[in-house]
Amino acid sequence: QIATWVNSFGPALVGSVVFVVIWQNKPKHAATVDFNRDVRPILSDRCFGCHGPDANKGRKAGLRLDEAESAGRKLKSGAIAIIPGDLKHSEMARRILSQDPEELMPSPELHRPLSQTEKNILLKWIEEGADYKPHWAFVSPIKHEPPQTQSADWAKDPIDRFILAKIEQAGLQPAPIADKTTLLRRASLALTGLPPTPQGSRHLPGRHGARGL
Repeated sequence: QIATWVNSFGPALVGSVVFVVIWQNKPKHAATVDFNRDVRPILSDRCFGCHGPDANKGRKAGLRLDEAESAGRKLKSGAIAIIPGDLKHSEMARRILSQDPEELMPSPELHRPLSQTEKNILLKWIEEGADYKPHWAFVSPIKHEPPQTQSADWAKDPIDRFILAKIEQAGLQPAPIADKTTLLRRASLALTGLPPTPQGSRHLPGRHGARGL
């Protein structure tokens, strides 16, 4: 039905339609979209082939989506691909929601359409200001304080608290600590690619759990 409205009434309703798509389909309490984590993988996989950094690959419409300056520049058509915070006038929002195969992006010729989740990520990113970031390899690490968790006794170090926070966020509980034989098998496969030898199993220390191993 949304597609019918867009085709019937044109870009004038795109802003309203976009908000309907976002707010009806996004999860509750959705976190802020991160460019490197959420957006760059989608653009790299679906968009950079035609609108990426390599001009020799036949960049289309003179548009680069890997740079904020280019993405925010007015095109020959008069449209602007990305206007930070403005879904209604961002051509990218209109194109990814279009039902017209001549306008739909990514092009149907790619045979790799965006999923609804991917559309929501891109739209929410634009809505939040379309913040570009350098590639993660060139960004200095930032120390984060370990999050608060419900099960204070499970975490043995700060890294455990980050893991536990994600587990609790998913509504799950940590698995029980494995016995020493299972831990030995995991360690052996990880380090050597082979299961432990019978001799190694017989010489396990008497204590259970990871500390004993």
